[in-house]
Amino acid sequence: MLMVRSRARKGFTLVELLVVITIIGMLVAMLMPAVQMAREAGRRSQCMNNQKQLATALLNYESARRQFPGWVETLTLSNGSKLDVAWFVTLFPYIEQGPLYQQWIQGTLNITALPFAVCPSNPLESSPIVNGQLTQGPLEAAMVYVANAGWPGSMLNNNTQEGPADAVFLERGQVLLANGGQLKQINLDYLSSHDGASNTLALSENINARGIWAYSAPVAPGSFPSTSAYDPKWEYAVGFNWFDSPGTCRRINACLNGDSSGQTNPIANPELARASSRHPGVVNVAFCDGHVVTQRDNIDWLVLAQLMTPDNYKAGAAANWPQLRDSVYDSGNN
Repeated sequence: MLMVRSRARKGFTLVELLVVITIIGMLVAMLMPAVQMAREAGRRSQCMNNQKQLATALLNYESARRQFPGWVETLTLSNGSKLDVAWFVTLFPYIEQGPLYQQWIQGTLNITALPFAVCPSNPLESSPIVNGQLTQGPLEAAMVYVANAGWPGSMLNNNTQEGPADAVFLERGQVLLANGGQLKQINLDYLSSHDGASNTLALSENINARGIWAYSAPVAPGSFPSTSAYDPKWEYAVGFNWFDSPGTCRRINACLNGDSSGQTNPIANPELARASSRHPGVVNVAFCDGHVVTQRDNIDWLVLAQLMTPDNYKAGAAANWPQLRDSVYDSGNN
């Protein structure tokens, strides 16, 4: 009697293998968006923590000085000379960077990478600008967070000098004094008696900022820097502005492809001095009372401009601009 031996199957058939691969591919395709969303949520949360740290330092600065810093401030160095620096440098003593601040006071201008100055969703692929020149190598001066600098004024033209109704971070450089301007100030008392600290924006982020917190303009004792030491692009790179009317790039996250990373000077177009991020559909913002929120980029332009002005019904008066009243804007353009 013949016995038929059954041969044990080993492994998968080609069809079965293809089916398994297809199923795995489908599962990966379904899971990847969720994984990417979770990663972005983590990066966005870290960005909010960075802004929270800066907002807390800003409040500590205000408590100690009884005023907010300007987007440009003058440091008096140990040798008696003066140096105009961006707002970020003035916060060093309040963000556990006292030794770095003292190095600046000593005139060494040490540039150190500060992780909390960069949003993890916007790692800054281009080199920073230091003293007007592109530097090669590591991004020591990387900085993506920007200060509420009001409307884009000019320290070289006192006729358009902004006031506390227009911005939280005012123009406070030596060139302003040289051109007959006054170093105006704003503090929490002013905000409390007007629109309120919890209703006024202090900080945000900008993908075009390109990290130039280390830019500085030296001022010799008893003299002022030449006007050539300043460039409006400095304000556009360290601050974000509101305008007298809506424009192509003036809204949150507008013109995201308008990066100026290939230019010697950052943000030649003032309209790029706006809040923007790599967070899809949103941007993180910090208010003057220290709280940080995620703001959707479809916010009405007039509402955004009003959030930027400490006293929106008087904003623009220094430059004889239309005041920020609802009737100024055509609703179809908002």
